[in-house]
Amino acid sequence: MVAVASCLAQILALVDRADFARAVRQHAAERAAKEFGCWDHFVVMLFCQMGNAHSLREIFGGLATALGKLVYLGV
Repeated sequence: MVAVASCLAQILALVDRADFARAVRQHAAERAAKEFGCWDHFVVMLFCQMGNAHSLREIFGGLATALGKLVYLGV
C-alpha cells in the first residue's frame, strides 16, 4: 500500500520544525500563548490560504472535517 500525503502535509514537510521552533524562541512569540501555539497557528493559517477561506465559520468547518488527520500534522 502506498502512503499518500495531502497537499497540506507536503507543504508542511518543507518547513523545518527545528528552525521554526528556534525562530519562535528567538522572538519570544509564545510568551503570552495559553493553549494555541505558534505551530498550530501556522498550520491553521496555511490551511486557510490553501482552502481560500473567507470567514471563521469556513475555517472551523474545514478543520472539523480534517480533525482526525490534524494529529499527523503536529496540531
